[in-house]
Amino acid sequence: MGSMTPRQSLLLAVLALLAIGPARAEQLVQFVDGRTLAVAAVQREASVAILSWDGGKLQVPAERIENWDEITLGPLQKPKPAPPAAPAPVVAKPWQRRAGRFAEIIQSAAERHSLDPALLTALAEAESSFNPLAVSHKGAMGLLQLMPATAARFGVEDAMDVVQNVEGGARYLSWLLERFEGQTELTLAGYNAGENAVDRYRGIPPYPETRNYVSKVLAGARRLNPAAP
Repeated sequence: MGSMTPRQSLLLAVLALLAIGPARAEQLVQFVDGRTLAVAAVQREASVAILSWDGGKLQVPAERIENWDEITLGPLQKPKPAPPAAPAPVVAKPWQRRAGRFAEIIQSAAERHSLDPALLTALAEAESSFNPLAVSHKGAMGLLQLMPATAARFGVEDAMDVVQNVEGGARYLSWLLERFEGQTELTLAGYNAGENAVDRYRGIPPYPETRNYVSKVLAGARRLNPAAP
């Protein structure tokens, strides 16, 4: 087999480099035939150019290289994954919008006592119109208008403290729901007029205030949570 021509040698060198696969490219070599090749480094020694890359070197006739320029490609990297999609914006529920700054307190108490937060929100709206400093002429206090005896009964030390007030009201409401076997209307009547009055009349007492109160809170709860039964 005869010796290869310089052009054949160059072609084999290029093919060998291309077969090696991607490496860090810092020099862009341009051959006289128009081909280009990225290598790690180029060293000129007399009539020979030494092309090197990670893991190997190759000598080619210097006359076959037109020139080479330094380039900045940096280390080869895998394509960066697409950034995760932005989470969908959290849409506040109707009861949360109505409860405003008290929403988190109401939700926390509702979860602890297995209550619908919309019902607890409607209760706060009916009792105090969300005024945590409200005090009635009968002495009921705070967001859920706890009477002093009711506050003491359910462990509330400071009825004007919003967190304690909502916690005490939620405990009382939960206790009433259990006492009246889940009947929301009787529970609300008991919250307004007292459980003894509900027992005495065997249902919602015939007080206009209490009847209006029950209707108002139920309507509010349905408006704030239409999916609730």
